[in-house]
Amino acid sequence: MSLNDFQRTNAVGPDTLFSMPQGSSQTYAPADTPPKQVIVEPLALTRLPVAMRTMGWDTAAALMQRWFESPAWQMPDEWKQPKTQPDSMSLSKAQCDESIVKMAWAMKYERCRKAVEVAESRLTTPNAAMRLKSLLKKSGWQGQNAFELGFYNMSALHMDAFSQVNFSQFGETWDVLDDMYGALGNATLKIGVAGKAYTEESYTTNPTRHYFYVEHVGFYIRDYYDFNGLQYLGTWAQDRVLTKTETAAAFSPAGQLILHMKNGPFAAVTNSDFREYRDKTSKGGDYIIYSDILWKKADHVIDLGTWA
Repeated sequence: MSLNDFQRTNAVGPDTLFSMPQGSSQTYAPADTPPKQVIVEPLALTRLPVAMRTMGWDTAAALMQRWFESPAWQMPDEWKQPKTQPDSMSLSKAQCDESIVKMAWAMKYERCRKAVEVAESRLTTPNAAMRLKSLLKKSGWQGQNAFELGFYNMSALHMDAFSQVNFSQFGETWDVLDDMYGALGNATLKIGVAGKAYTEESYTTNPTRHYFYVEHVGFYIRDYYDFNGLQYLGTWAQDRVLTKTETAAAFSPAGQLILHMKNGPFAAVTNSDFREYRDKTSKGGDYIIYSDILWKKADHVIDLGTWA
């Protein structure tokens, strides 16, 4: 069943969450006031993308819908470690997505714009030069003649493998709940280059030095879409997620009153709910997110030093 066709239902199935095991609860109330009983209805996990679209979270909804509609697959934990993550060119189409997250969308958010500024400031750092030098050697340059690396309009997948030189990160737990928060949470913004390596000989200094002329820089987002580990993903109703203020109130002793204010089913969602869904349905495939590339014309020279 396509998530687009999902109908409101209270039917209990493998994609159903319950906010409380007993199905009902009593609110706290003053001693002279009879407590109100709250009947808790089931909320289908697959309802979340529908709620996201209702809130205008189109990118977050598309990412989650892809997960629901993919064959079951859990991302290995070592894929998230710098030393053991897979080469981007080795990923199958089922293991990565290049179509959903767009930099034009991401740049609407200040935290992404700041990440771009930080990444650009790290273009000519010693670490970036060391990384670039390593990529040139890996691509076959031996430090002689001119050598082109990267090209304008290459994909993020190719840039990640061949010409990515530095990165920055964005997203915090206390960020406002919005489409970017729902889609990415904490993510990595990478910077790569397209240009030409060359050498310069000096009759007064030895040995020969090597440089890289940056013609274009590219910025893109790389993130993991998985439900490994322990993580609370919000308290959800049919058509929206509770705000952080509402959530804090809901978990306070008197906050059970907030349940009475909500119409219809709701549930507190965690990563484990998605893993349970995958186990029961054989659906739910983790994947790596690659955005498209935000390109900027550049005019930088990176000193690569000697070719030792």
